[in-house]
Formats: sequence, structure tokens, C-alpha cells
Amino acid sequence: MTTKKFKALIVDDSRTAYMVLARMLSNYNIEAIYANSGERALAYLKDHQVDVIFLDQAMPGKDGIETIKEIKSSSNADTPVVMFTARTGDDYLHKVRQLGAEGVLPKELTVEDVEEVLQKLKLWTPKASQPAGHKVQQIVSQPSVDEKLKVWLESFLENQFSPQLSSKVRKATDDLRRDTIHYGKRMLDEIAKTDKQQVMIKEVKGQTDYLKELFATSFKQYQRISRIFIVLLVMLSAGLVWQAFQLNNIKSEQQRLRDTVYTLATNVSGQESRIIQEVQQQTGAIERYLQKDNQQSSRTNRRSNRLFSEQGDEVEIVGITETGRLITALSRQGYLFQIAGNGRIENNRLKQYYLQENCSGPAYVEAIAGTVLRVGEATLGYTKANSEAFAYKPVSWIESDSQCSEYQQTDTLLLREFLVNDEAVTGVADQVYMQKSG
Repeated sequence: MTTKKFKALIVDDSRTAYMVLARMLSNYNIEAIYANSGERALAYLKDHQVDVIFLDQAMPGKDGIETIKEIKSSSNADTPVVMFTARTGDDYLHKVRQLGAEGVLPKELTVEDVEEVLQKLKLWTPKASQPAGHKVQQIVSQPSVDEKLKVWLESFLENQFSPQLSSKVRKATDDLRRDTIHYGKRMLDEIAKTDKQQVMIKEVKGQTDYLKELFATSFKQYQRISRIFIVLLVMLSAGLVWQAFQLNNIKSEQQRLRDTVYTLATNVSGQESRIIQEVQQQTGAIERYLQKDNQQSSRTNRRSNRLFSEQGDEVEIVGITETGRLITALSRQGYLFQIAGNGRIENNRLKQYYLQENCSGPAYVEAIAGTVLRVGEATLGYTKANSEAFAYKPVSWIESDSQCSEYQQTDTLLLREFLVNDEAVTGVADQVYMQKSG
């Protein structure tokens, strides 16, 4: 009776892993087809059917997770998939089973694991007299220690990285040691039955020498990985030093800005002090003027130090310029303004500055807080009482009644916002102010 021959698709970028698993599957009358990437496996499955797919996890291009998702969403969704990887752990097993995998075949590749998977998929049934895990007749067809180690190392380096290297190497070498001892016992049993004792002893010695060489190679690989980590640590330290240097530069820039703000604040204070001094000088002048007027007058009544508007609004005189041309007055709301000889508010011919192009947006002037000013022949404006001056670099400006132009100077000015006069706020109106005779 002819036994049915099954087909298995082995998807792995390691040619060694494929050859070892393919040779093991041949013991169970299973033909192996090779695909070295997820993309090639999917292309093959479009036109061919297989009985089982052994799928590696870590591969260039599509990895095992992406490949199994596409297989299970294609016409081959019913084909059983077994993950062929060194990846371990309950979380990984649970994840791939949720995606449709039958399980995981470790890349340590023991006969027991292979037979367990094949029995589960009903691709092989042991004879009644042959227990599970019993190897088939030809020992040479099973993977050698060298092949098993190479398959595992390739898969391990794809799926893991140091610091797990040391523990995995120790586990692999322990497995190799156990396999070597087991293999040696079997060979010793064969030595007692055959005339090839010397040949078998030499083979055991060769396996032992290979194991020693493997230990030495693994240690060298561990040293190389350690050196890589040291280089990365040095690079990280250099990056931290650079960040500290940049932070120090930022702190220096912050200190420079604080010094600049302090200088501007000192300039503001100096300008306001000069303006206050000027008002005080005008106040002294008006007092001297009134005192002189009182001495020259033969009448008993004193002239009033107040002015009155056409509508009867009353303001207080607080200063007169040295030339006597301008009178400084104070409204009941506390706003200062200057009156010319004709009784009208003086045209101060102030420059108006703007922080936007084409003289748009709010206007700003160089003036003290709480003053009413005339700009042009018909425009009154004011600066709010108790308002603060700020250092600005204007973008455009209007000088007196001239047209708007671009501000091309580099100076930073101390400015206050200039608002359209509101009589309810300032107590000042655009009218004639006069002094009543006694």
C-alpha cells in the first residue's frame, strides 16, 4: 500500500533552517518547498496548494505576522500554519493563535517537537510499536548539532538582541551538551555491537571539540555586542554634554535680555522724571507770575488761577512756560493739556507711530500718561492716566500732518497708545478757554 506524500511550504530567509527542517520532514514522507520571504510564499500560494506552512517570524520585507494575516485572508485560509521561529513566550503564542496559527515549532528542532506538530495536523501517525519521539531508521538524516545550533543562532539574532544573548547561548549550549551526551550514549551502545569502536570514539571526540569551538565563538560574539553598546553609551553621553552646552547658551541669552529690559526701564524712568521736572518748573513759573501780578495790582481782589471754557467748564492752571506763551492746565478728571494765547488747545505737532505697515492699527506717541494733545488742526487725542510706556520699534509713522511713511530708523522708542479724545474720560473739550477778570 502506497503512503500518501504530503507537501509542506517552508517560509524562511535562512537556507540552513529550510534544509534542516526539509530533511527532517523527508523522514515522514513529506516533500518540502522553499520560499525565502513572505512575498514569495504568497506568490507561490496563488497557484499551488500545500498541506502545511511552516512560517518564520523575522524576515526582510513582510514578517511572519503580516504574512499569516494575508494567508488567512486568501483562498488558502484553511491551510494550517505553524510558526517556525525562536520566538517564545505565552504572549507570542496567544497572539499567533488568534491570527490562525496552529502553534509554534521551536528552531531548536527536536524530533519530539516535529512529531508532535505532524501528529496534531494528522500528517503522520506513529506505528503502534513505535513510541512518539522515536527517530526513524537513518540517523544521518536527522539534524546534526552543528546544524541545529546554526539554525537557532540565525533565528535568535533575527528575533532577539543582547542582553538576552548570554542566557540564550547558555541554554543552547546546555541543549547541545545534553544532545551530545545522549548521542554519545547511543554511539557507545552501537560500539558494543559493532567492530567500529575506534571510528565512533573519534566521532565523539570531534563532537566534543566542536562544542569547545562553539563556546569560544559565542564568547567572541558577546564581546563584539558589548563593544557596540559601549560606543552607543559614549554617543549618548556626548549628546547630553551638547544639550547642557545649548542650555547654558540659552541662559546667557536670557540674562542679556534681562539686562536690556532693565536698561529700557531705566530710560523710561529717566524720561518721565524729566517731564515731571518740566511740569514742576512750569508750576513754579505760574506761582511766580501770580505772585508778581498780585504785587502790581492795586485792587484787593486776586486774579483767579483757573480758566473757564465757553460752556462754563472749569480747569486749573498748573504751569506756564518760561516765555509765557503756553499755559499748562489740569482738568477735573486729572488730565493735563496746554493752551495757547488764543485760548485754544496747542497743536503739539507730535509724531504718530504705528506697529503695522501703512500706518494701520493703533497709534502711539512719545508722551507722559494722562495728557490731552492736539495732532493736526482738528484732532484731539489723549494717553490714559497711569498707563505704562513700552519700548517698541515702529514699522510706519506720520510726522505732524505729513503723509504716512516707512520708519527706517533703528532706534527703539518708549511709546504710549494714543486714543481719540473722549470728553467724558478726560474732561477736556475742543473749545476756547479763558480767564475771567476779577
